[in-house]
Amino acid sequence: MKRNLKQRYISSAFILLVSTVIVKIISAVYKIPLTMYIGAEGRGYFSIAYNLCLPIHALTMGAFPIALTKLISSYNAKGDMNKVYALKIASKRLFFIIGIIGLAVMLVVSKPYTVLISSSPKSIYTVLALAPSVLFSCLCAVHRSYAEGFLDMKATAISQLLEALSKMIFGLLFARLTMSYLYECYYLNSSIFGITLNSEKEALSFIYPLTSASAMLGVTFGSIIAWLFAWVYDSIRFESKRVDRADVKNAYNELLSFSAMLVGATVIQSISNFVDTSGIQYFLSLCDENVLKTAYSYNGNDIYTYVFGVYATVLDFKNLVPSIVMALGVTAVPAISSAYENSSERFSSLLSSIIKYSVILSVMGGLILSLFYEEILSVFYLNSNADIVDNGSKILEYMGILILPCSVATTTVYVCNALGLAKNTIMPFIISMLSRVVLNFILVTNSDINILGSAVSNFVGFLVIVALNLITIRKKTNAKISIIKAFFAPVLCGTLTYFIMNYAKKYVEFSLIKFIFSVLICVMIYLILLILTKTLKIKEKLA
Repeated sequence: MKRNLKQRYISSAFILLVSTVIVKIISAVYKIPLTMYIGAEGRGYFSIAYNLCLPIHALTMGAFPIALTKLISSYNAKGDMNKVYALKIASKRLFFIIGIIGLAVMLVVSKPYTVLISSSPKSIYTVLALAPSVLFSCLCAVHRSYAEGFLDMKATAISQLLEALSKMIFGLLFARLTMSYLYECYYLNSSIFGITLNSEKEALSFIYPLTSASAMLGVTFGSIIAWLFAWVYDSIRFESKRVDRADVKNAYNELLSFSAMLVGATVIQSISNFVDTSGIQYFLSLCDENVLKTAYSYNGNDIYTYVFGVYATVLDFKNLVPSIVMALGVTAVPAISSAYENSSERFSSLLSSIIKYSVILSVMGGLILSLFYEEILSVFYLNSNADIVDNGSKILEYMGILILPCSVATTTVYVCNALGLAKNTIMPFIISMLSRVVLNFILVTNSDINILGSAVSNFVGFLVIVALNLITIRKKTNAKISIIKAFFAPVLCGTLTYFIMNYAKKYVEFSLIKFIFSVLICVMIYLILLILTKTLKIKEKLA
């Protein structure tokens, strides 16, 4: 391994981390006015569509792009550029086929899923609006993954930013125009599209699904713009050469063969996540309707969609942490692959750093969520949707406290994939899925606990994945990972910070300035404790 590989990894990871943070901020800002238009009930329709798309997206985007990045990185490290060029050509055809299949699956299963599993037939409009994004995401992934194979994260970072901005601009524009038009139709004619509506409540119930679908079109527009940028960036930044058809065919077969190992693992991962999210929706529907209406002070007609909408809104903030940590995992694939390919003695050092940084970021994110859960929701929703603050605060607090394994699990999966150990991640996901289903059945069906139970089931399920994946990595590579430095020390520092800040919070009244200042103080205390315990070194050696 070249001496500067770890430096390149950290530099690439930093670029992706920054872009991910900005993307998530844009997404959070975008969803505030969106929720004003469609309410918590509309967010339920929005989230149901995503829950169907995510396993399909994970299957199409989770295996093949990682395989391409891994192979590009390996052949680039060997200096075999003919193979690199052949893989690039082969991947374009393969990813197009995968995208078409993903799009077709979304269209075929949309009605059975929305009617039979989600018990929300009106959400089919958002599913259909989202479906084309699967194809364009696959086309974009060709160029992103190719660049990532060279540890160049700019294509991924910038295309993510463009996608998020486009989603926000077009999504809000379409949602506003749709809401205004449909509500005006009701106001003037007491009907929409020739359907008579007897009250405003009935009209909004008709309008919210269509407005949600219009907003979802912004996501599809964003995926198209991201693809166009990545394509242009790839064309300008990287050289392309003609390759013999036989070499392209061999590269195509090799990409398929290598992806097959990842596909099996990704299928199980997708099924696991799908079963978890669908299980939460189903088990929630088993709760006593009147108990939920009382608990959430809800007087509408669809309490289950409403509660799931509150849950989905809270997930926007909870998912910030795993998404940011995931940047380390994405960047780890070419770095780990290159280090392991060269059998470097520095492999253990790089691996330990990746795990440690993932834990540190996870604990830091968990601290902010678990300490400032009410303040976070108040900043975004107090003036527009105060009910989300009242009903979502406790959920966000629990998620923040229990977030560590939910974030680190992704990093361990990416590391296993980079090492060619994808099949070894199958059993951890199966055990995780079963444990989450059992816990959700016990907890979520309890009307007094309901959606809060998902935080506990996720903690246990992802803890299983982290533990079993680390055992696999240790056995297969003999890599030495210090549990004390990578896990115990960051968690201990985080726990001390939590108690210090939780005590200090009692004497601080809420305001936006005080909230921001408190978050900065929290982060500073945590970083100081990390430095004092030598978990984080100011001038840490990168070699």
